[in-house]
Amino acid sequence: MVNGWKARRHGAEPVSSGAAVPDGRDDNDVVWVYAITANAAPELLSGLTGVAGEPVRAVTEADLSAVVGTVTDATGSGKPLASLLVGLTAIESAGRAHHEVVARLAADNPVLPLRLATVYPDDTTVRRLLGERHGELSALVESFRGTQEWGVKVFMESHDPLIGPAGEPDSPASLEPLLAQTEACVEEVGHALSDIAVATRRRPSPDPRFGADSGWLVLNGAYLLDAERAGEFAEIVESATAAHAGIRADVTGPWPPYSFVDGQELLPAA
Repeated sequence: MVNGWKARRHGAEPVSSGAAVPDGRDDNDVVWVYAITANAAPELLSGLTGVAGEPVRAVTEADLSAVVGTVTDATGSGKPLASLLVGLTAIESAGRAHHEVVARLAADNPVLPLRLATVYPDDTTVRRLLGERHGELSALVESFRGTQEWGVKVFMESHDPLIGPAGEPDSPASLEPLLAQTEACVEEVGHALSDIAVATRRRPSPDPRFGADSGWLVLNGAYLLDAERAGEFAEIVESATAAHAGIRADVTGPWPPYSFVDGQELLPAA
C-alpha cells in the first residue's frame, strides 16, 4: 500500500494548501486526478476532456505525470462535485468520462488509474505528492508497461440439471456431484488462463444454485497480460470452454489495469 497522500473528496471539508490559486480558478474548485503515468506528451492530451468537459493536462514531477482536470463549482454551492456525483445517472456518466481519459493514456503509456473522484485543492499539492512518493509510484507505473487487463466470466448455461422430476429444486446433497464437477471444470479453465497471465484476480462467484436464468456465473476473473499474448489468451478461453458442454465464456478487454491497483490507495482520502 502506498501511503502518505492527502486527498479531498466529495463531501469533505475544503483543504487549504497555502499555495496560490492558479489564474481563472476559484478557491472552491478542485483538481480531479485521473491517472499517473510516465511523462505525458502534450500531444497525447490534446483535445481530451474530462468528467466536467474540462480540458485535461499533465502535472509533472521528474519523469512522472499526474493527468488532471480542474472541476469548477458552477453552482456556487462550495461543492464542485455535487452535480457530477449525485444520482446513478450522473455517477455513470462521470465514470465513463473518467475511463475515457484513462483508456486514452493506457493506449500509449503504462498507467496507474486512480479511483473515481480523487481530488486535490491545486496542482502544487499534486506535484508535491508526486515528488514524495516518486520511487514507489515509478515502480508501479513500470510494472504495467506493455500490459493489458482482460476480464473473463464463465457461465454454466443451463439450470435444468438442478431440477428434480417433480419440478422442485434438488436437495443440496443431490447437487454435490454436479457442483463438484463444475468446480473442477472452472479450476481447469482458470489455471489455463492464469498460466499465461502476469497476474490474476479472482472475484467471488455467487452460489450456482441461485444463478440467473442466463446461466450460473462460475468464474469471474481479471487477468493482467503482456499485450502481445492477448490473441493467445483468447484462443485458450475458446478451446478450454469448448471442451466442456454447457459452458460459455464472456471475454472483455483490453482495459487499463483497474483490478490490479485496487487497494493500493495511491491517493487515499484525507
